This record gives sequence, structure tokens and C-alpha cells, in this order.
Amino acid sequence: MAVSIGNQITAANFNTLRSEVNRWFADNYAGGIAFGNANQTYGWGGSAAAVASAGNVILASDMNTLIDRCNIGTNICNVVTGQITRVITGNRAYASEFNNTETKSDLITTNRLNIDTLETSLSTVGSNAKATVWGAAIDATIRYTFTSFDKARYFFNSGGALSCYATISGYSSGTGWDGAGFNAIFTTMGNVSMNYTATVQSGSGGTPSAIGYYDLTTSFVNIFSQTGTGVYTDATLFIAAKINASGTEVEIRYTLTPGAGRSVNGTTTFYNQRRKLDNQNSGGQTLTITAPSYSVIDGF
Repeated sequence: MAVSIGNQITAANFNTLRSEVNRWFADNYAGGIAFGNANQTYGWGGSAAAVASAGNVILASDMNTLIDRCNIGTNICNVVTGQITRVITGNRAYASEFNNTETKSDLITTNRLNIDTLETSLSTVGSNAKATVWGAAIDATIRYTFTSFDKARYFFNSGGALSCYATISGYSSGTGWDGAGFNAIFTTMGNVSMNYTATVQSGSGGTPSAIGYYDLTTSFVNIFSQTGTGVYTDATLFIAAKINASGTEVEIRYTLTPGAGRSVNGTTTFYNQRRKLDNQNSGGQTLTITAPSYSVIDGF
């Protein structure tokens, strides 16, 4: 609740705002919720602002701990703009400064999952390749592992995503061969990426699902599909995903099926990626997101 201009900021005022800022910047629920809890989309895993003792005067050192966190939120959230000026060291914090910080925090709360991709980096963590002839469906399964459900939440809540793209080279074309069909699929689909709420593609021609990390279950569900074009319409790619019961492991399975009576040769490669928020700094605060580890469960 805003403080009237001219009134002193009390510890109670500060601690109420502190709790709101901690909810999105740190984690008011750390270790206390399981996958599927309504509060799972709150928290980036930063350090929590300290509580102010009752009766204490709220000074610059107190307000700046919240302002620094809000300035990081402003930097990474789309729609949210305008950095807050820090309170001069040694001064009391004014009601106007408190109210500006509260307004900014409310805006960040609303837009906490709308992360600017310019503040993230996409990294390739591994690949799966098939370099022998195949004339029936093939599949490969990979796994991303987080050290805790909280770490998984922080990753996805801060704009994290699990992605892939694919290539095929050295294939034969013509009657009985399907390499050209898969080349068309891989070329047009671009990057396929699963974030906290949906699966999207950077290219075209596929069918991404409205399934993201928080929609997964312990059984595989298709999150993306794409078929060939022209004479290759029966060449198909399906991408499916699932989690373990605690939400700390995400498995992704790629399934490729050539058209009836056709085979594929050359080298088919899937490149496995993850998108992570870059390290953030403002004043005395930092925000660092931990990426999941990667492993191959079953290669092509």
C-alpha cells in the first residue's frame, strides 16, 4: 500500500513491499512447493532482501536493496521500462521513492514471465547423429537434469527454454530415398523451443503445441510435429517430452519416420540446446540462473 507523501516509511510498510519483491526476485516458496503448485511460476532464485526490524527508520541502505532488485526486473522484463534512481547513501527514504518502487514491483509481478530474449543466450549442449541407412522409424531421447525443482522453476520463470534444430547431409535423392523430404522439414522448421508455457518454432510448416514445461506429465506427450511436402508428405518428425515426478528431469524424444518404401542415408543430426537468462547486475544485487545438465538416454 502506498505511503502518503510526507509520512515516514515504517518497517511494516517496508516489509510488506519486501515480501512482494522477494516473491518474484528471490522465492517466497523455496523448497516448499511441488510441481503443479499454483505458486510455481513465482521466483527467479535471487537473494532475498532482509527484513527490517520494527521501529527502525527506513534508510537508503534499506530501500536500495529493493530498488536494485526492481532495476534488474526492469532490465529483463518486456513492457517494464525506466530504472529507479537509488536513494543517496545516508539519507532517509522518502514516501515518493517507496511508492515508485512499489509501483515498479507491481508491474514486474504482472510481467515476471515475459522475459526479453535479448537478455538471454542460446547454447548448444550436445548432438545426436544417425550416419547409417534407415528405412523405418528411428528415435533418440535426451535428458535435461536440474538439481532441484526450485532450480527448474528459476530457469523457466526467467525465460529459460529447451530447444533443438536438425540438419541432414550427404543423402541420396530420387526414387526410394527420403533424404530430400527430411532436408525440407529441417530447413523450414528452424529452431523448436519449449518454454514454461508453450512450444514454438522460429521457422514455419510445423505444428507447435500449447504445451510448456509446466504442462508436462510423467508420460511422453507430443509437443511438435512436422511433415514433408510434395511427394514427401508421409515423411514425419515428432518431438515429445515428459518430466519425472518431481519435475527435476525433462526428457525429450525425437522420432523420424520415412515415407512408405523409402529410406534415408547420409548423416542426420539433431543439435540440442538450452536458452538461459544472462547474469544480471544492478547496484549491490546480482541474479545468476543455473542451467540444467545434459545427457543422452538413447541415441539414434
